[in-house]
Amino acid sequence: MTATVQLKMDLWTKFAGLAQRQRKRPDRLLEKLMADYLAIQKDLQLDDAIRQQARKSGFKENDAVALVKQYRQNKRA
Repeated sequence: MTATVQLKMDLWTKFAGLAQRQRKRPDRLLEKLMADYLAIQKDLQLDDAIRQQARKSGFKENDAVALVKQYRQNKRA
């Protein structure tokens, strides 16, 4: 499936020039950038969800560090 997008001509010209200097097709580079952006947004949403759960748990960062240290010590024993 394809979609048509309208961009300002000067923006596209600059982008296409940059892509060509990197020896990449502008349309494929734009697709990669969009896919990367979507992945980053998904990661940020996951980070927010984890942060909210951590706040609700009542644990502080020092508590988590202590738990990890204790776990690693027990694992070695």
